[in-house]
Amino acid sequence: MRLVLTSEHASPLAAAGRPPAADVNPPEDVAATVVFAPGRPVGCEIRELVVCPATETSWP
Repeated sequence: MRLVLTSEHASPLAAAGRPPAADVNPPEDVAATVVFAPGRPVGCEIRELVVCPATETSWP
């Protein structure tokens, strides 16, 4: 699977009048989360992981 993200991708929140930068977490924060997950000890499973900004309203 290949995924390319650029600033040209439309954002539903940006379409609602919010600036695109308000829609995403800083890349270094997402990277820290991604590095954290596989570093868990044997027997500790992360079966699902959702990374979203604190302002995300579509998540319960």
